[in-house]
Amino acid sequence: MTMTDAGVKPIPVYTPPADGKPRNAVDAKWMKLHRAALHYMDRRAAAKAKEADSHDGVAARH
Repeated sequence: MTMTDAGVKPIPVYTPPADGKPRNAVDAKWMKLHRAALHYMDRRAAAKAKEADSHDGVAARH
């Protein structure tokens, strides 16, 4: 087991399967979460753009 200088065990990093197919339920879960995270910012930007479009033509209140 690897230890750091501070005596703390490092947390293992999840590595997806090389062929892209889940090996088990844990892989399937992490691959689904990973895909969702990749598209999160795109979905968020699209929602903001749609929200901004609905307010076009409305004067801002100051």
